[in-house]
Amino acid sequence: MRKHAISPIAALVSLMLFALIGTRAGGSVALTLDFLTTGLSENDTLGSPATWTKGTPPPSSSSTPEPGKERIFIEHVDLWSYDKATNPDAQVLKGNVVFRHKNAYMYCDSALLYEAQNRFEAYGQVRIDQGDSLHIYCNYLDYDGNLMLARLRYLVRMEQGQTTLYTDSLDYDRSVGVGYYFDHGTITDSLNILNSIYGEYDTNTRTATFNDEVVLENDNFTLYSDTLFYDTNTHIATIMGPTEIVSDSGVIHAKRGTYDTEHEVANLLDRAEITSKSQWMTGDSLFYNRKDSLALLFGNVILRDTAQKVELRGNYIEYHEDAEHGIARDSAYLIEYSSKDTLWAASEEMEMLKTDSLNHLFKGRGNVRLYRSNVQAVADSLEYFTKDSLLNFKGQPFIWSGASQVTGDTVTLFMKDSALDHAFIRQNAYLSSAVSEGPLHEKRENLFNQLRGREVTAYFSGQALDSVRTTGNAEVVYYNQSEDSLATEQVRSQSSAILMQFEDEEISRIVMEDKTTGEITPVPLLSSDKYVYPGFVWFPEGRPKSKNDLFRKTPAPGSGMSAELQEAAKPSGSLFSDQPPEEEEKKEVPEADQASTIQTSNSESPKSN
Repeated sequence: MRKHAISPIAALVSLMLFALIGTRAGGSVALTLDFLTTGLSENDTLGSPATWTKGTPPPSSSSTPEPGKERIFIEHVDLWSYDKATNPDAQVLKGNVVFRHKNAYMYCDSALLYEAQNRFEAYGQVRIDQGDSLHIYCNYLDYDGNLMLARLRYLVRMEQGQTTLYTDSLDYDRSVGVGYYFDHGTITDSLNILNSIYGEYDTNTRTATFNDEVVLENDNFTLYSDTLFYDTNTHIATIMGPTEIVSDSGVIHAKRGTYDTEHEVANLLDRAEITSKSQWMTGDSLFYNRKDSLALLFGNVILRDTAQKVELRGNYIEYHEDAEHGIARDSAYLIEYSSKDTLWAASEEMEMLKTDSLNHLFKGRGNVRLYRSNVQAVADSLEYFTKDSLLNFKGQPFIWSGASQVTGDTVTLFMKDSALDHAFIRQNAYLSSAVSEGPLHEKRENLFNQLRGREVTAYFSGQALDSVRTTGNAEVVYYNQSEDSLATEQVRSQSSAILMQFEDEEISRIVMEDKTTGEITPVPLLSSDKYVYPGFVWFPEGRPKSKNDLFRKTPAPGSGMSAELQEAAKPSGSLFSDQPPEEEEKKEVPEADQASTIQTSNSESPKSN
C-alpha cells in the first residue's frame, strides 16, 4: 500500500521544527534513514533549504538491508545532501558525522552513504569506538554493514587497553573481531614492539599472528622470525617458524616452541640451538631461563665449546650459563676433537666446569670408560683438565695402550699435542703385558711381563710403550724367549728403582738403579703361584674396543667374564657423530739415568746383580 504523501512545505516545516528542538536540546539532531524517506513520492522534492544542496533522497524501498542484517543508523550530521543526477547511489554527509551500527559508533569529517548497500565511506579524522576498550583511528574508512567489515586506510591506529596496532591498511572483521594488515604493521604493548609484513589481531582474545619478516623488540633482546603467535595478555610468543633471539648473553635459534617475553623463559622443541660466548648447545627440546642463566636440555644433547674443541653430550644436560657449568646424565660422555685422534669418555654423570678462560675441568662419576685409538681406560671416576691435557683416574682404574695394561690406586695420563705422552701410577702400581709365544707353540694365557712398585711412570711414543720407571719397592717379572718365541725362563728382580725400555712393545733393556736381588727360573719348573705377583689382575674384558663400547657396564676385575666385545646400543641421532681428525705428531721419550743395565734379547737371559 502506498504511503501518504506530505507536501514540500509540510516537510520543510517538520525539518525546521526538528532542527529547533534539536538545537535547544544541545545542538545534535538524531535522524534515521526512515525519517527522510517516509512518504515521499518519486515526483516530490524538498526544495533548497540551508541544510540541503539539491535533489531528492532515494525512495524508501532501497534503504532496506539484507535480511537478518541490521541497518546503519545516522546519529548526527551537520550537512546532508543528495544529488541524483551526479551520484544517484550516494548521499553526502558533511560535518561531525556520526554513524551507529551493532554497538559501535563511527565518527568522521565527511562521508558517502550508500543506503541501498547498507555501506558508507568515511573521510577525514575517522574513528571507531566499539565498547569501552576498542578504539580505531584512520583517515579513510569503507564500512560494509551487511558484512560488518571495516576497511581502514592511511595512518591506521587500533587501540585496546595497553595494546596498539599501527598500519596503513587494515581490514577489520567485526563479526569475528579480527583485524588483518597485509602491507607492514606494528603492534605494541607494555613490554614489546612487534613488526611484520602481514599480521592478524584478535580483539576478543587479544592475541596476534605475525608472518613474513617478523621482528619483536624488547629492552633485553630482539626476536626475528618467519611466523609468530603472540598473546598480549601473557606476553608469551609462540614460535611457529625459523626464529632467532638475540641478546647480550647470546643467540637462540628455534623452529617451534614458546618464549615468555616478560619472564624471559623459553620452552623450545625441534633441536633448538643456544650460543653463549664460546658455548654452543642443542637438544631435542630445551628449557631456558635467561634471568637465572639456566638451560635444561633433553634428548641427544650436545654442549660444545668451540674454542677448546671439546663437547659434553648426553640425553640430559643442566647448564648454568654464568658459571659455564654443565652436568650431563643418561648416556653422558665427552668428546675432545682438537686433533685427528678424537678422545671419547663416558660415565654415569659427566660434569663440565670452566676454571679459567683457557681451561675446562671435566669430572666423570660412575662407570667411567674412555676410548682413544692409542689409549683406553676404565675407572670409577675421572678428572680431565683440557688446558694441561691431563686425565686423573681413580677407583680401580685400568689403562691400556697397545699391548700394555696399567693399574693402581690412582692413574694420571699426560697428553701432549693430543696424544698420550706419559702415565703416572700411584700406590699399588702395576704395569703388565701378555707374553706372546708365536704360532708354533701352544697358546698359554697365564704368562705376563709385570712391573710393580709404589709409583710407576710410563712413557709412550705414538701408541707404543717406550719406557717405564718404577720406584719404591720396585719389582719386575720378565720372560726370556727363544728365537722361535717360546718362553724359556722367568726372571724376577727387586730394586728401589727399575727402568725398562721397549722396542716394538718388547723389553729391550732393564736398568736397576740401586741394589738388586733376583732369581731366574726355567718356565717348566715354575709353580702356578709363581706366574704372577699376588693381587695381579689381567683385565681384557673391561677394555673398551671402540667408541661404541663406551656405554656398557664395566665388569668387575677378575670376574672371569668373556673378553669378547659386548657393544651396547650407542646414543641415537646426531648425538654420536664423530669429528674430522687431524694428523698427530710423533713423540720423543726422555732417557733415564743408568745405574746398572741389563741388556735383553730373545736369546739372552738377563743376569741378576
